[in-house]
Amino acid sequence: MPLFHRPKPSDDPSPAAAAAIREASDRCVACGLCLPHCPTYGDSLNENESPRGRISLLRAAADGVLPVTPALTAHIDHCLGCLACEKACPSRVPYGALLKNGRAWLTGKSPWTWRRQWQRALIQAVDLPGAVATAYGAARILGSLSWPRAAPMGLREAVRGLPARPRPALVNREEAHPADVALFRGCTADLDRPALNAAMRILHALGVRVHVPSAQGCCGALAAHAGFADIASRQRQRNRQAFAGSAPVLVSVASGCAAELRHDDAYPGGQFPAVSDIHRYLVEQTDLGRLALSPLPQTIAVHDPCSLRNALGDTRFVYDLLTRIPEARVIELPGNEVCCGAAGDYFLREPARAHALARPKAAAARAVGADVVVSANIGCALHLSAALARQGVNVPVQHPLLVVARQLPPLGDPC
Repeated sequence: MPLFHRPKPSDDPSPAAAAAIREASDRCVACGLCLPHCPTYGDSLNENESPRGRISLLRAAADGVLPVTPALTAHIDHCLGCLACEKACPSRVPYGALLKNGRAWLTGKSPWTWRRQWQRALIQAVDLPGAVATAYGAARILGSLSWPRAAPMGLREAVRGLPARPRPALVNREEAHPADVALFRGCTADLDRPALNAAMRILHALGVRVHVPSAQGCCGALAAHAGFADIASRQRQRNRQAFAGSAPVLVSVASGCAAELRHDDAYPGGQFPAVSDIHRYLVEQTDLGRLALSPLPQTIAVHDPCSLRNALGDTRFVYDLLTRIPEARVIELPGNEVCCGAAGDYFLREPARAHALARPKAAAARAVGADVVVSANIGCALHLSAALARQGVNVPVQHPLLVVARQLPPLGDPC
């Protein structure tokens, strides 16, 4: 598929998306119980910036009552997709699916522009070999320049959270079958190498056989959230083929990827593994008593990514795993019920809003005296790391598995 692609009428996803919008919006009774849980509504007190308002806008546009205008599209784009509203909704409106269908519908109805084409090309390019590492290098160069137009504010701030230089992940190899779990690397393997290697070390220490298919790629979340449903569909199909029959369970170190991969849990006619957040898998399906962890007399403040808290509902397993470390004080980072502002690529697209949401997180880490902040999603970790640096808080942000793996005996230690 070429990176640059002028849409044809046959590519328009709007008919199916419009039907999905109508079906989902029919469940909304406009009770307003979602409003207190919506970060953008809380910031603006604008009904159009609320879940209820966005549902009404999308339904009216799909029905032809409202025209598709830049103002309408902006209200939909401002949504973080944190799903706090979906969790609070008594009518169980599938807001996450509605939002994706809404953005796909708007993409089909919006005019073709070079800016939108570049966004599409960049999202599609993440599956090319070395693409993320190349983008990483470019981001560090552009982000270090003082000329504001060289890189958007979100990019300049995001590079603060990146490691000094990217190195290919060591977990890019196939392993012999049969396997107990398949490990998802995704498109961020070059950046998330420490978490991936920590996962491999912990799983091997527990005697878990791990399979890492080399043909896997991006989970599709970036494309789906941007409204490029065709790209997301191709990326999901690639992963279905890569993981079919690989293992009974697929685990991911990034909660956002795990939430997106859940779409394929019950793929008809396939053998796609059951998807699990890796912390849940470790707590529920392994014998953690086999891990000989050394003491860590530190305060670990746990940030709950929205994908883990609202989409997967699996936050407690991170705490269960970390409390296995002797002498560690594991606490919840205050304000976890509110999105940190990372939200996929939101912190790049809407840096001012994202910064405002991350500011209280950094203040909370300082207030509780955290020695380390942990987050199970790489986007959140990068965003929080930059927020802490902006406020002069010298606290690292790490993946929970990295903290656990560092307390294991040195490799080669018979104990």
